[in-house]
Amino acid sequence: MHHEALRVIRDEHATLAAMLQSLTQLVRRGPNPNGADDSVRFFDVLRAMLFYIDEFPEKHHHPKESDLLFPRVARAAPHTMAAIDQLERDHMQGETWVRELMHLLMAWELLGESRRQAFIDEVTRYVDFYLEHMRWKKP
Repeated sequence: MHHEALRVIRDEHATLAAMLQSLTQLVRRGPNPNGADDSVRFFDVLRAMLFYIDEFPEKHHHPKESDLLFPRVARAAPHTMAAIDQLERDHMQGETWVRELMHLLMAWELLGESRRQAFIDEVTRYVDFYLEHMRWKKP
């Protein structure tokens, strides 16, 4: 594998990890209960972050791995197929999951505090899953 391609993938992982950590910190902080403007901005920023996570990794980064990296790794090291299959399943799960997070965020924004904890719990699980996926080594 060309060193530049691996550098790009590592850089993209680092960028995504930073976005996921920022998402977690923002969710922990929560909207300012005393300012409607801050609350609107809070939900706008969270929506933009989820859009980025859906748009960039799912539509740009994962295809690079699936179409360019994984086939080359499989040819060079056929014994890695189980790991590649697991990473591909993770990609499919992540795409569905981020859309569920968008739905949960809208529920919190539109239906109020009673929906907050469901979003927090699910975004926490998602971030943990995704960070582990990027660290993943073998089954």
